[in-house]
Amino acid sequence: MTDPQQRILRVNYKRLGLAAAIALVVYFLFNFTTLFQSDMTQQEAYSLISEQQAAAAATTFAADELGISAPLGSPTVSYRSDSDLYGYLSREGLTGEYDASYAERFPYEMFRVAYEYDESGIERKLSIDVGAQSGRVVAFNDLPANYAEQLTEANVPPAPLEDQTLLAEDKEKIALPLLQKLGLDPAELERTSADDDFGLAYTSSSAKVGESVLNVNATFEDEQVASIRANFSVPASYTSYVNEQKSWAEIMTYGGYMLLTFVLGVLAIIYAFVLKRHASFTRGLFLSLFYYAVSVFSVWNSRPYFEGANYSDFMFIVTLLLQIVLGFFMAASLYFSFVAGDAMWRSQGRNMWARRGEPAYGRHVWESVKTGYLWALILLAVQAVLFFVLERTLGVFSTTDDSQSTYNMMYPWLFPILAWMAGISEEAIYRLFGIPMVKKIVRSTVLASIITSLIWALGHTLYPIYPVITRPIELLFLGLLFSFIFLRYGYITAMFAHVVFDSILMGLSLIFMGTATYVVVGIVSIVMPAIVALVIYLIYRKDKPRPADGTPPGGRGLPEREAERPQPQPALPADEDAARRTPGWSLSKDDRPPSI
Repeated sequence: MTDPQQRILRVNYKRLGLAAAIALVVYFLFNFTTLFQSDMTQQEAYSLISEQQAAAAATTFAADELGISAPLGSPTVSYRSDSDLYGYLSREGLTGEYDASYAERFPYEMFRVAYEYDESGIERKLSIDVGAQSGRVVAFNDLPANYAEQLTEANVPPAPLEDQTLLAEDKEKIALPLLQKLGLDPAELERTSADDDFGLAYTSSSAKVGESVLNVNATFEDEQVASIRANFSVPASYTSYVNEQKSWAEIMTYGGYMLLTFVLGVLAIIYAFVLKRHASFTRGLFLSLFYYAVSVFSVWNSRPYFEGANYSDFMFIVTLLLQIVLGFFMAASLYFSFVAGDAMWRSQGRNMWARRGEPAYGRHVWESVKTGYLWALILLAVQAVLFFVLERTLGVFSTTDDSQSTYNMMYPWLFPILAWMAGISEEAIYRLFGIPMVKKIVRSTVLASIITSLIWALGHTLYPIYPVITRPIELLFLGLLFSFIFLRYGYITAMFAHVVFDSILMGLSLIFMGTATYVVVGIVSIVMPAIVALVIYLIYRKDKPRPADGTPPGGRGLPEREAERPQPQPALPADEDAARRTPGWSLSKDDRPPSI
């Protein structure tokens, strides 16, 4: 709780620290041991080859096996994964069997090395897939640049480039050496393509895991092999299930999360002006600009993903421009959530968000980050237990998402900055503003916390975790805990708890990338909230209140406000007790400093 006069968090660190210590043990058991093994939370270090190693393997293959003598220039390297295959194996519990038998020759994690080069005056695109752990070349694609763009962007696929006079037997002879170089044994393959089909298609009755069967496809350009790709198929039933789940996720995201968040944004604008007497329109401005900058940068940082997915530069620019426009409106909504949320609480005589210049501000921030770290450990343990239970009740499983991989970022060491963006914005929109706003409608703090937590949770359903109802269930519990933290300690503590929670998860993902650089970056990202809070504490450690300038928030002069203020009445004992029971900082109108 807080002291209404001193504005310093009063936390029972002995009790909260004991709970956090128990939570840390629980988190360790569920993530780093097999005692309570969970595919959703299991953490283990494994090393992938470097991008430089992948590029070296690809360059050697292009020269030695494909016979490309033209200068290839600097390659672009991106991380790719077979999301469908990994999801199917995870759902059926077959990842161990696949890893032992086929992962080295047919990996579901690869580095795609792409080149643009000129041959006889024709611009060409070459992409070579290299196993992310083995370093072996497993697939390639070499086509004219304009034809490659048509394959990825045209609504109607272009006509094949192969010489139509080639017989199936001729094509098999041409493809045989490259099939063998890629680790494929033609004796184990059965051709499924007809004599008059373009390209070659094979399957293997011996290479099988569950209902997943090895398929091999080769295409031709004139009389040369243009591409060879081998992959394990997934059953149609699995594909249908995932497509259905994605449809539900889109409904929950766009019809639930985005629509209701838009409504909250409109209400924030309205109440910011309705309560302008209690509002400060400078509050949250820096944090909103920070959010906007990070949201745009996150798209720019993911450029390797677009390059690996064969999207054109035009598509990347369009996506970036859309983020610039949409991000502006989202940042504006966040800004008004800061202003209106702060004003709504202060209009009730409750200070849920300390501001610079208020007494004990530096001390409050330092106590908030300490409390936030302890609660983050509790939240991590709760999440681990929830996933463990949901796996065994709903059959929860997850798969890969190339767009979220740190390997597909230009600057993966900046990945943890997204934790700050999420913690700052989500605690402001759904707790600082959302709870009092919804409470005006439902007249219940608990119900308001449930509703805002559900809105927040629906925005996480596009993650590749199935069934998609899993994350709303998980985040409803976590959202209620964040709501409790906010109502008990205020916005800064809830924000720090959220940032630390995400920073630990993101920091661990960097640490498990294996390299010394990312281990250091991961550790720094985990301790960064403490560093930021310590700097603020050192700057404001004297806790001197900001001198009143006669112009409080809302633009009205202090004499004018004093004239309009009703004369103080003797407070009833019950009211005093209620004020002391109020979560967060409880300030009567007469005790409120001029800077508020």
